[in-house]
Amino acid sequence: PTMSEINWENFDPQAEHYYDEGSNKYENVSADSTATNDRKKRQLQYPYLVVRKKHALITESLLKNFFGEAIIYGIEYRTASGVFFVYFHNLGSLEAAKIKIRQFPNIIDCVEGRPNYYQNQLPSDQLHNENVMPMEDLTDKNGIDEKRTIKVSEKESQHPAFHKVPIVIKADYSAKNSLIAKNDVYQRYLNVKHEFALERLGVYVTVDSLEKDQVKQQRRSGRKVELETKPSDSESKLAQRANMCLACMCYTDNSCKFCSMPFCNKTCFNKLSTLHKETCATGKWPILDETIDEQFTKLKLPPSGSNVKITAFEQSNVVYVRSAEIHAEVAYFKLISDVMCHGKSATKLTKLPRCGELVIYKIDTEIIRAMVLNVEDPQAIYIVCVDYGSVEITTLDCLYECSYYLASLPRYTVPVLLRGVPKRYLTSNLCGVFYELNDNYTFVLKYAKHDFDAGKGMQRVLLIETEMNRSLNRLVKTIITPVEPTLYTNPLTEDYLHHVYLPNGKHMELVVMDNSYLKDGIIYCTLLEYAYEITQLQRDLQFYGESLAKRTYYAPRKNELCICKYHDKWCRGICMEIVGDGYPSILFLDYGNITPIHIDYIRPYAPQFNYPILTILFVINDLVPCDMSDSHWIKLEQQLAIGSIFKCNEVSYDEKENNYSMCLGVDAILSSK
Repeated sequence: PTMSEINWENFDPQAEHYYDEGSNKYENVSADSTATNDRKKRQLQYPYLVVRKKHALITESLLKNFFGEAIIYGIEYRTASGVFFVYFHNLGSLEAAKIKIRQFPNIIDCVEGRPNYYQNQLPSDQLHNENVMPMEDLTDKNGIDEKRTIKVSEKESQHPAFHKVPIVIKADYSAKNSLIAKNDVYQRYLNVKHEFALERLGVYVTVDSLEKDQVKQQRRSGRKVELETKPSDSESKLAQRANMCLACMCYTDNSCKFCSMPFCNKTCFNKLSTLHKETCATGKWPILDETIDEQFTKLKLPPSGSNVKITAFEQSNVVYVRSAEIHAEVAYFKLISDVMCHGKSATKLTKLPRCGELVIYKIDTEIIRAMVLNVEDPQAIYIVCVDYGSVEITTLDCLYECSYYLASLPRYTVPVLLRGVPKRYLTSNLCGVFYELNDNYTFVLKYAKHDFDAGKGMQRVLLIETEMNRSLNRLVKTIITPVEPTLYTNPLTEDYLHHVYLPNGKHMELVVMDNSYLKDGIIYCTLLEYAYEITQLQRDLQFYGESLAKRTYYAPRKNELCICKYHDKWCRGICMEIVGDGYPSILFLDYGNITPIHIDYIRPYAPQFNYPILTILFVINDLVPCDMSDSHWIKLEQQLAIGSIFKCNEVSYDEKENNYSMCLGVDAILSSK
């Protein structure tokens, strides 16, 4: 039949194949079960990231270049879901990958994790297999691996804290007939502290030789002093050629044409004009009386926009300035010369001065006006050099009586507060910058009167260097602000820090920083002055750990410096051992205890923290652990409690072995009641 004659109503072209069993043999094709199990085991064994293939540029080669092939264990691509599984060798490698993602968040789109449903999809025989280790919570202390080669501290004791007593307190100002209340109207020195203990104890280098050892430059308590090492006859030669001005006692070649009375300039001549009129006709010089000698006008803080120089620094945000204008410079150096000349004949003090009393301070070749701040310890009298601003420690042998004439002379140095600069620990780097600025650079002073800090008695100012137009405030803030190291920064080790050597000798007082290893004949100690410094530098570590460090966890390498959180306080530490449980063993450098710390409470070490190591490990020579009973250990631990101050019989240092040892007098301690 033709095509038109065929009945097409019941025609179904697929019917033949649909009903043909030979063409309809369906098979269930499943993935290789062995490969699936290996994949799930790998996910339990290695940390990984899941990266979505958002576009064609996301390839395996790109991921290796992005993360770094050295930290990647393997990469697996899932065609059906369109994701890459990137496996890493350990948690440290995973952390490095996360840091890279946070630095460049727009390149790849990843999902962290080890989702719970992967474990739920394990075969039933593996779910009930006792050999499969359950996933543990690494933030729980029960997950710590106790198989460590380095012994950790048995007790997690609190770290001791030591705080300095303020030099001047409120009672000194409120006392009856208080001199310091009269001489310090704004109570500037209330609660002030001496910030240069490490310099005073010889930790930092404070003397530099200049000009072939003829002059030495000394750094002393925030100011720079040039000391002559050889006696100079320049003064005697100058006296042969010039006379001293009768007003300021400075050498000058100006004199009156009629009576040859020496004077420096118009200011000094006006001071002598009344007496000069009476004696000039006789050809004799006038005789001055201190009681009628008028004084230069007392200066306050120079006006905003004027030039100033720094004479000393007290803290990271407190400096002393004086005017650098020509007339103020002349007046200032006349004052220094006047104090030098009149102070030579000052009478030595025979009894302790009062708080707030003005005295003459003689040290080396200097003669300085000073105000007494604290006299509780005759061997450590605190004074402030009023013509420079530095707070120094001296003894009664260096103090002399200050005459009425010298006491009534004006003060040209004024303390100011650097605006926007926080108070931080004075590191050697910051001190070096400030010492270089002392009288070497001129700054433009800028401030607003309403920005006066009444609580501290100082004006907040902005100092701008005149030549390069650079802000000193910004420079100091940059130096004192720690910067979190990047992933590519080489890790810092213990060699980066300076170890301070303690003095040797008998009957030395030491502070116990940690006694965890007392039963091993070891104890960590330091000097009380150093203990104050350790507590003070912790403030900067807290600010860094809580506010500046952006990483949420950090896995340090062995022997790497780090910042660790211990009893809610951030402290300096060094990684001693890694066991793979997320709890590296950390030795706290400033105390001595070794404790496992989870990586969530560890941060990388900022290079700005170059504080010296002030705590020393001591070996107790006269302690024999095998002869000690339990009651003896308890009594010894009570006598050598953490934070206690004790006096040992002798401290010795072995240069060959590079270790300290002490003779504690254990028998005397155990026999005492």
